[in-house]
Amino acid sequence: MYKVLIVDDEPLFRYYMRTKLDWSSHGFTICGEAANGAEALEEAKRSHPDLAMVDISMPYLNGLELTEKLNLNLPGMVVVFVTGHNEFEYAQAALRLGVFDYLLKPFNQEEFAAVLTKVKKKLELGKKEVGMLHPNVRDLTRQDGANKPAGSLDGAGLFAEPAEAQGRDPNEAPVSYELHPGAHEMLLSALKMRDPEAAQTEIRRTVALFSPHRTGGRFAFTVLMGYVSLCLSYASKRGMNPESLWKPAGSPEDYLRQLSSWKEVEAWLISLYEQVIEYKEDRRPSKSYNLYFAAKRYIHQHYSDPDLTVERVAGGMFVDASYLRKVFRKEGDISVLDYIMYIRMRRAKELLAEGNVKLADIAEKVGYTDPGYFGKCFKKYYGMPPSEFEQREIRVRSTRR
Repeated sequence: MYKVLIVDDEPLFRYYMRTKLDWSSHGFTICGEAANGAEALEEAKRSHPDLAMVDISMPYLNGLELTEKLNLNLPGMVVVFVTGHNEFEYAQAALRLGVFDYLLKPFNQEEFAAVLTKVKKKLELGKKEVGMLHPNVRDLTRQDGANKPAGSLDGAGLFAEPAEAQGRDPNEAPVSYELHPGAHEMLLSALKMRDPEAAQTEIRRTVALFSPHRTGGRFAFTVLMGYVSLCLSYASKRGMNPESLWKPAGSPEDYLRQLSSWKEVEAWLISLYEQVIEYKEDRRPSKSYNLYFAAKRYIHQHYSDPDLTVERVAGGMFVDASYLRKVFRKEGDISVLDYIMYIRMRRAKELLAEGNVKLADIAEKVGYTDPGYFGKCFKKYYGMPPSEFEQREIRVRSTRR
């Protein structure tokens, strides 16, 4: 029996995957499950699964970030994305980065069986190459209008393989980019919380990893398409027609491919997020809309106060706390406490990135009297302790020099 790890942040879907599908008849057995990417990585190191069924959008480490780490730690393991139709573009792009296949929710037993049959054949062949291309990539490219050979999906230009990666020993490790932890989650938070500045920061950080190189390769293309897919998915949920955001290209993939510089990539992605963040079906600001933004400003001014509560924010706005909670749910689809946590963690991340700042000082600056508790909150939010994040930032800065 081949071992399977189920990774999804929805408990009911994990239950469905575990109990309602006939794994054993296909030669598979469930060896574990995880609610987020960070948990999945630890569970994978412990149980050594042959197959990981991975959701794309998860906290701490998203599907793409998890795949990158699984490829490094457990080469030969097969990754299959299980995702919704609104992330189809992302799933297609991820096939360029060691993701073997994907299932679109909701799937039926026939689709499930077909994927497992392909996975089993791959495992039985015993191929250990990391980053193997999906066998049907040629067919997928025809669907989105790009008639390129499977080996050159991303064409020349920015997303060709980096020059330093060509002509080297095939056993040598590929060029590695260290993504900022939780970037996918922070971008989703920026969309939900209508925070264009946070979106700009995350996009600029990511592009800065690729910009020192003339080309970024398939990995860069897949990462950036993940950001595009996330934004367009959220735009659709808000009732926005996203197609205007990449016209006149046939698809967002086509649009991204035809950009000729990292500055153009950065500008387009920032513009994409800003348009979605600023979109409002009813252009006339309502009373609750104005209150929502006023309360956000109040939180920005007082997040360092350890006694900041919903009641304190509501008092600053001269409204009832229960009414303020309803306003946040209506205008931002978030809670007031979630927004306070978001601002505190975002600021803590910025301070850690600056380096040479004591943990106790950072904790105090973002509203925590206990540095130990702050460290636990930071790890829960970003999937790593503050000290590990700081060291990671140091490594990232050193690679840019």
